[in-house]
Amino acid sequence: MKFDLHVHTNLSYDSRMRSDDLVEAARRAGLSGVAIADHNAFHHHRERENFYIIHACEFSTDVGHLIVYFQKEHVNEALSRDEYGRFYWRDIVKAAHDQGALVFLAHPFSPFRPRPDALFDEIDGIEIFNSRVVHSRKTNANRDALKLCKKLGLPFSAGSDAHIPEEVGTTFWECDLREYAMSEPDFEDKLKAELLSGRGRVFAGAASPFDVLRGKRYMYRCKKLYGRLLKSYFVHLYMLLKSVFCKKYEGHYIDTTPEENK
Repeated sequence: MKFDLHVHTNLSYDSRMRSDDLVEAARRAGLSGVAIADHNAFHHHRERENFYIIHACEFSTDVGHLIVYFQKEHVNEALSRDEYGRFYWRDIVKAAHDQGALVFLAHPFSPFRPRPDALFDEIDGIEIFNSRVVHSRKTNANRDALKLCKKLGLPFSAGSDAHIPEEVGTTFWECDLREYAMSEPDFEDKLKAELLSGRGRVFAGAASPFDVLRGKRYMYRCKKLYGRLLKSYFVHLYMLLKSVFCKKYEGHYIDTTPEENK
């Protein structure tokens, strides 16, 4: 089974993709399911036949973005935030674990932030490949995330970070569960166990820079520009040039086997 473990719908401020469009795109990409992780927003999406939706949320915290997988309840209103509107990572981890959910650090090097060692003792895993990070200014961000995950021996996830249908499924996590298992009552527990086992595989690909630019264009149009106006122009110029000159990123399975300690 194949899952894109990081996608967004129009519940996120920077996406216009409806959940129906998302599921249709995921089916076209041959996926068995997705993790819908909207920015600081949680919603119970309706069930689909022969397709599994992992209810998730991508929280902005004081150590970066944390994705909570298998979330059951909305927790935002019960948690405090810092002066920048970010949640505190310890609060997110506790709230998630209290309801049996898993917490993964998303795209840890895009951008990089200093993080306490205690964070890696508390979280359940690390996102080792993010399709959008391929087009970020830090070209080694995904590679560094994989190296960090191997060094710490943590479970891993991966996803497209899709904001438009064309991005869905460009990266996915694959496990040995079969499609028929989806109808079993303990399927969520089995899927959770697979994610924590570290036995999965990751296909690492990326949407075209033009598709990413389309998503970013909407993001900047949604925000009040003011001081962001100049940044918006530079982002558009950078992605336009990249879409013209870069080679198509075909993608490949990456080696997720932990390195031997020497």
